[in-house]
Amino acid sequence: MAAKAGNLADILTNDFLCCQICLGEFQEPKALPCLHTYCLKCLTQFIQETSPTRRADPGTMFQCAVCREDTRVPNGGVKAFKTNHHITSLFDAVLANKKQTDTTSSQSLRNRESIVKQPTCERHQKEILFYCTNCNEAICIICNGTTHKHHQSTDLSEAAKRQKSQIRDQLKRLEINLKSKEQTANKFHKHSETINTTKVELLKKIDQTASDLQKKIASHAQQLKQEVTTRCHQQSKTLEAELSNFDMQIGVLKSMKQFAEKILQHGQDAEVVMLQKNVTTKLAELEKQESDITVLQKVCSTKITVYISEINPTFGKVEETSQSTPRLCHPIIPLSCAAPKLISIFKVQSCNNHGITGITANPQTGHIAVADINADTVKTYNVNGELQQPVISCNQPQDVLYLDNGNLLVSVSGDGEVWEVSPDQQIVRKHKVKGCRGIAVTSDGNRVITSNEDSNERVIIKTPDGEIIREIKHDLNNQKYFNYPLYVTVTPSDNIVASDRLKNCVFIFNIDGQLLHKYSGSGEGQLSHPCGVRVDGQGHIIVADCGNHRIQLLSPKCQFIRHLIKDEGLCEPRAVALLPQLEPYHKTYRPLIGT
Repeated sequence: MAAKAGNLADILTNDFLCCQICLGEFQEPKALPCLHTYCLKCLTQFIQETSPTRRADPGTMFQCAVCREDTRVPNGGVKAFKTNHHITSLFDAVLANKKQTDTTSSQSLRNRESIVKQPTCERHQKEILFYCTNCNEAICIICNGTTHKHHQSTDLSEAAKRQKSQIRDQLKRLEINLKSKEQTANKFHKHSETINTTKVELLKKIDQTASDLQKKIASHAQQLKQEVTTRCHQQSKTLEAELSNFDMQIGVLKSMKQFAEKILQHGQDAEVVMLQKNVTTKLAELEKQESDITVLQKVCSTKITVYISEINPTFGKVEETSQSTPRLCHPIIPLSCAAPKLISIFKVQSCNNHGITGITANPQTGHIAVADINADTVKTYNVNGELQQPVISCNQPQDVLYLDNGNLLVSVSGDGEVWEVSPDQQIVRKHKVKGCRGIAVTSDGNRVITSNEDSNERVIIKTPDGEIIREIKHDLNNQKYFNYPLYVTVTPSDNIVASDRLKNCVFIFNIDGQLLHKYSGSGEGQLSHPCGVRVDGQGHIIVADCGNHRIQLLSPKCQFIRHLIKDEGLCEPRAVALLPQLEPYHKTYRPLIGT
């Protein structure tokens, strides 16, 4: 036990009690607003050496040595930065641990309350016992009876309990953000390999062509080589810069994760309360960083191509062309026209009425897949209503969606699973999503799923293999978005549209989970138990307004445009889809509705 305690003390000393500037143990540790801590002397010298004014006077701007965040020296000078009492407490614990003998070695750092100095009020040097909710400040008994006499205060332990819960929630979101950053960094690495492979292939192609055109075109071939090399080098430099930025962001997120975990694991109530504001502010700032998908598309969306001419001695030129991900071909819904006419209707044999919960059209064949939750089946029909292939049996299918490759996604709500089924009825992959309801797919193939698991209402973004990327369930104030999210779809710009049946509302989020718009309607556009949602090629939203027995058309910003279908004998429409354009010249639109 003594050896283990000694090892733990060494780990704490090496990992948490060493200044990142001098690499020695902290002397007068001062914490910056970004929560990184340095020795007072080291910080002063660092500011003098790196600031534009070469001084450490109040108001001087400098960058943190670890995360490069811009920081201003406070009015009281460098000494006015807050002392990191958490570091001081850990340091005292380590010193006390090192002085223990074998007879007292059973007392480990887990029970360090007896050997660590309790944080005290800086004004009265008294033990901190209360938390002022008006001032968001930890206070002593004297403060409670004087300065904060007429304020509302609570017991310190109760305040710490609430704020620990908030930190845990933000820590979970931080971990999801960290995982997303790491996945994006891996994609950068893969794209870097693609750039190098492309460079080799293009240079070889240029050499092969130039060898047949002799000396007259040799100089031009050299120019093309140089241009390819230069552009590849520029792309690589851009990629290296973005990758370096992501590595730094990952480092900051990991540092914040470790810091938050140590506060939760080792921090005392007073320490948690004193640091909570800075921690939550910093975590909130990290959540507002630019979308990983936006950065990835910006950096990795171009491909260098050489176009070769067969006769002209100047046989080619270098261009950068955009590499867009194939998307489902959605028709465009006219914003104003006569009401659509009923073309055809066919019945799906169900155990009872209103069993159709999901409907989708195959982008390659136009076949229609229908989820019948009452009959526990998914069936495929042609546009004339003729059954095309064997039935897929599953436990309460809620939603279906065809992928570009012809595979079918099925939300099997009874088993809490999402299946990917090939055209020959083979399950390619499946993964658990308890309470799964609606399903959609982003431009990069990630799955978007609504879930109502044990009152844990949320929208989940997963990789095709089932790894969670992000969850959308509440705002930064921990207020729930959903009561019963049911259906979901993705716009051409990768925004997420989700319907909430019980809130009578449609939400639009960006891919990072930020709420952009929401719509519940009023007057003739009032929603009642909205269900299925789909979008057209311009982002217009089609909503199955189940309680009002109609289909509504909304703008990309969730504004009412018109009733798309009304008084066509509809009875509680639940699922909606668009028949894709199978011919380039096809200009009409054909909504599919399941009731």
